[in-house]
Amino acid sequence: MKKNKSEIEFICPLCKTIERIPTEIVEMLDYADQIGVDTSVPPRFDCENCTGKMVPIYYVGANGKIFEYKK
Repeated sequence: MKKNKSEIEFICPLCKTIERIPTEIVEMLDYADQIGVDTSVPPRFDCENCTGKMVPIYYVGANGKIFEYKK
């Protein structure tokens, strides 16, 4: 399994804003979401520039699933 970098790049599919989130924050939320939550969906954050939900460009989730943004 590929290790995540110290920051994970997230992109908003609506406005294409890119933001870097510290890996420890993303992983903490991802591990917390493993109980009773749909784990097929990657961790997401609200976009500060529009109403979109930011998704990781590339992230290996807590359960080993690879999430990769495709345009």
